[in-house]
Amino acid sequence: RIIDRTSERCLHPPANCCETHFNLSFLFHISYCSAPNYQIIMKFLSQLAIVLCFSTLALGFNVQSTSTHRRAKTLSASRREVVDQILGVSAASIAFGLSVESANASGGATAGGAYLLSAKQRYNERVKGAVKGLLSAGDALAAGDSKAAKAYFSAEDAGSWKDLTSAGYLLSNAFRRNSTTPPDSLPAVKKYKAFAAEVDSLQKTLKKKGAEAASAGFGNVESALDAWLAEIELPPAREL
Repeated sequence: RIIDRTSERCLHPPANCCETHFNLSFLFHISYCSAPNYQIIMKFLSQLAIVLCFSTLALGFNVQSTSTHRRAKTLSASRREVVDQILGVSAASIAFGLSVESANASGGATAGGAYLLSAKQRYNERVKGAVKGLLSAGDALAAGDSKAAKAYFSAEDAGSWKDLTSAGYLLSNAFRRNSTTPPDSLPAVKKYKAFAAEVDSLQKTLKKKGAEAASAGFGNVESALDAWLAEIELPPAREL
């Protein structure tokens, strides 16, 4: 029953008045027959509809927010898994690369393996060219020409003594059976160092005593050179 607060009278109509009943979820019962009562009821229903509308929107927003939050958490977890996998693969790749580099620096594979083959392809021609240059310097010394020999020992380009020392040592270090053997213990490196010591002696003689004295000691250089070449699987110097 609805009471008109303005006139303080009951709005329930007589029995002979036309009446309409509103039942909203069994919460209230409304009867009206006049225009003022109808306006009050419609205002109440409008307000109730607005409240229900906002409640529905709020519930939908809350559900959507919860769903979005769950999807965001799932996506974030998926991204973390992908990143972890990438980092794991990257770490494994770096570790593998470091191990390969370390193995290559210390000699790599066993003799006849991929590392030795690569070293031969890289250094054999440089060694051959520099050995031919050394023989030409020895021939010049035999002819009394110290200028050509000094030019050979002081140059830094391909085919010079400096190039032979670099390529020769690296090629000698590739002749190994395992990667743990120290370079100085390798037979090829020992032969190379013996040959290099003879050349150093030759240069000192050339500087102090000239071409003739240096030419006299060139035979020792050539013998040590051939011994080293045999150790690195190359023919004698005069046959290159």
